[in-house]
Amino acid sequence: MPWPAHITETIQNKFFGLYNSILNECFPSPHFMVTPQYTTAEAQPGGTGAIDFAITYVIELLGVDSPIFFIEIKPPTYLPSIAARQYAENQVRTWFKQLAHLVAIPKLYGVSAIGRQLSYYTYERASGTVEPIALADSISSVVDTAPIGRWNTNIMQEEGHAKFLAVVEEIKQMRCCDVFCPCELVCGITIGQYH
Repeated sequence: MPWPAHITETIQNKFFGLYNSILNECFPSPHFMVTPQYTTAEAQPGGTGAIDFAITYVIELLGVDSPIFFIEIKPPTYLPSIAARQYAENQVRTWFKQLAHLVAIPKLYGVSAIGRQLSYYTYERASGTVEPIALADSISSVVDTAPIGRWNTNIMQEEGHAKFLAVVEEIKQMRCCDVFCPCELVCGITIGQYH
């Protein structure tokens, strides 16, 4: 099933609008909050990441200060460059470190979007592990620590669309842990009950 017309008609290379439309379609208000910029130490005005973190979306369940998903967006020119892909992947891994203390669901998904190509990452709350495992770099030779094959789905094609929706559905079925749930409901409620 394709994206709705208002998403597929997005002008090519206008990725901010494209992902804003997709995220608001998948995580609708009033139950979710799509935040174009998340406050972190590095993203404060004048901080080291103030400009670079500007095109990151963090999704939260409304009323709960806890991320359930994030996506870091880079232009398609990053895809052929080993250094640019490594930089994009490192930013996703940094986001996990910055958000870990706020995570209340068992698994936090993070996505690196380079243009329309997506690479999926997960942070397991219980173990603190991030998948896929980071590849070791070298100071004496060029090592592709973020292989281009990791960005293996195009969000605008059928397979990429289906994979993204499957991740969204998995997120909505996760159970909140250790958080005060909206509507004065007991903790342990599935996120999907708000959808």
